[in-house]
Amino acid sequence: MSILEKAKDLGLELRNTEEYQKLEEVNQRLNNDSEAQQIIKSFQEVQQSIQFSQQSGIKPTEEQMADYNEKQKSIEANLTLKAYMKATEAFYAVMKEVNDAITAAIQGKTED
Repeated sequence: MSILEKAKDLGLELRNTEEYQKLEEVNQRLNNDSEAQQIIKSFQEVQQSIQFSQQSGIKPTEEQMADYNEKQKSIEANLTLKAYMKATEAFYAVMKEVNDAITAAIQGKTED
């Protein structure tokens, strides 16, 4: 079996994990939640404004930072977004474990 075939098999196995399935479920909910979409859009606008200021060498204003913090709290308060963040973190943890196992194998540090 070639390395690419093994990679494809790994991808299929990852797709079948509970963490990935949960992430897909929550992602679908997120796509159908107009309130969550608006919160994300609003947050991204404030975030881009702050980044533009910083790239221009201008310190973000207190108003910008207060708006940013308010939008952050809105994200944390929205149940769909909270579930999405939790599912994303769980799947990233699986991906980290997989990456760590691959790295260990490359370095000859395999332990079963």
